[in-house]
Amino acid sequence: MSSPEDIQDFAIGSGFSDFGAFVYSGFKHDEEEEEADIAPLVSVIVCAEEEEEERWLKCYSNKQSILLVGEGDFSFSASLAKEFGSAANVVATSLNSRRFLQKNYEKARDNIQTLTSRGAKVLHGVDGTKMATHSSFQHLKFDRIVFNFPLNGFFRDESRESQLRRYRKFVRLFMANAKKMIKIDGEIHITHKSYGFYLEWNLEEIGSQQGLKLLEEVPFSHLDYPGYRTKFGFGGDDNFCCYPCKTYKFGLKRSRSKRRNKNKIKSKIV
Repeated sequence: MSSPEDIQDFAIGSGFSDFGAFVYSGFKHDEEEEEADIAPLVSVIVCAEEEEEERWLKCYSNKQSILLVGEGDFSFSASLAKEFGSAANVVATSLNSRRFLQKNYEKARDNIQTLTSRGAKVLHGVDGTKMATHSSFQHLKFDRIVFNFPLNGFFRDESRESQLRRYRKFVRLFMANAKKMIKIDGEIHITHKSYGFYLEWNLEEIGSQQGLKLLEEVPFSHLDYPGYRTKFGFGGDDNFCCYPCKTYKFGLKRSRSKRRNKNKIKSKIV
């Protein structure tokens, strides 16, 4: 159970995600929502050539095709782009319109410019609970799909139990969509607070219900990503505390028959 301090922390909104505006409940922050770019992305996602130097920032590489879901001020994806040099392997998305972002986040314009100038694709109006059917993605598969600090709104008169059900359903819908969009050996990364109320979401259980296996969970520090700022999702340019937290990495479960076939192939090679 959460301590009173944890509950208070949650109540004042420090759990609002970097992604926060990705609101499953249906309301949006900008009535004049910018129309999402619906051009296919097949020619956009270009990973580094084999002979090029592989560049890493923690667990992300310029040789991976990476989809970032629910960016706040796009500072996380911009951090990757700067480290990679070329970010043609990156697609960064937000539910919010460009107008909303530029109005509420001082660095949003610069971060988006950092991305696009390095070849990344930036999309607005992308709902992570429905993204598998988004026309821009068509049949694309990604090596990594990343969602930092998911939270779909906060309502003060809502009971704790109702909040928990809603948040878990939100993550479940995201996982169900992301599962359809990763390669056979791809991974879904969810960075999430790792204490109190947030542990009750039980991400591993949700993932298992969606046919996903928890590969590992690793401590996360925003300081490892230069320039990254954790933004409240409902407007305002404040940062929220994200300590302690972890990145939970999920992969596709493999059926027993597939594992047996793989073992047979290995034994023949040997």
